[in-house]
Amino acid sequence: MMTMLRQVLTLSAMVAGGMAVGAGLGMIFAPTSGRVARGKIQMHVHKAQDEVTHLGGRVMHEVDSIVEKGKRALSNI
Repeated sequence: MMTMLRQVLTLSAMVAGGMAVGAGLGMIFAPTSGRVARGKIQMHVHKAQDEVTHLGGRVMHEVDSIVEKGKRALSNI
């Protein structure tokens, strides 16, 4: 159970890190002004944060569900 959670958190961190690197490269090679580029990056970072938060909530819900199923299975023994 915790291994799955750890894998999801690792994947989420890798996605966020990749987005940060991509945002930095986008700033370097972007044809727009710095202010516009920073605004776009900020928008994408907030979107990524929301997606990671949502994914984390789903994972926690699944973990809770698995724990409850395990408890029920053990109580029937």
